[in-house]
Amino acid sequence: MGRLVFALALLFLATGCPETLSASCPTSSTAAGNFTLNLALQPSSPQCKVILGLDGGPADGDVAATPTAQTATICSGPDPSDGGPIVYLAVQNRAARQSPLAPDGNFTFTTTSTNVGGTVCNCGLDIVETITGVLVPATPGPFQFGPDGGLTPPVGTISGTLVDALAVTAGGSGCLCNVPCNLTYQLTGTKQ
Repeated sequence: MGRLVFALALLFLATGCPETLSASCPTSSTAAGNFTLNLALQPSSPQCKVILGLDGGPADGDVAATPTAQTATICSGPDPSDGGPIVYLAVQNRAARQSPLAPDGNFTFTTTSTNVGGTVCNCGLDIVETITGVLVPATPGPFQFGPDGGLTPPVGTISGTLVDALAVTAGGSGCLCNVPCNLTYQLTGTKQ
């Protein structure tokens, strides 16, 4: 009974042209590269499942499938408050996400979407999406700003985890899924 939640795992990912994606980055930033992002579903606890059918009977169905590859642009720039490095993830039809960037390439993007409808869960969902990972340099060395304002060394690949934490929107009822629950994906990004 494999049913799918609408592209739930990737609220932030949608296909787009790399040229337009870099335009989503703040003007104070510089594109660090275009990447193809791939996600692979991983076991998590509790894994999101459909546990009730529309008729109220028992069900046992997955709510996620492995999404198709998507294009994203990584940009970087100085933090307006302290001048430290900020990294941005630009994806079509979404606001650029930002995170401080550690010299070793670590980042965390967190976004929240509330009262998301149209899912197989049949109820309003609040979804907190957290992407943690590391930008892997193409050559050894800590990340810093180069003379052109971009990152040096260049970003070679991206490695990380995407977790969607689902919960029923306050006041919601009739949910067919085992919420609260998680969808966890391994994220890999290769430079285009």
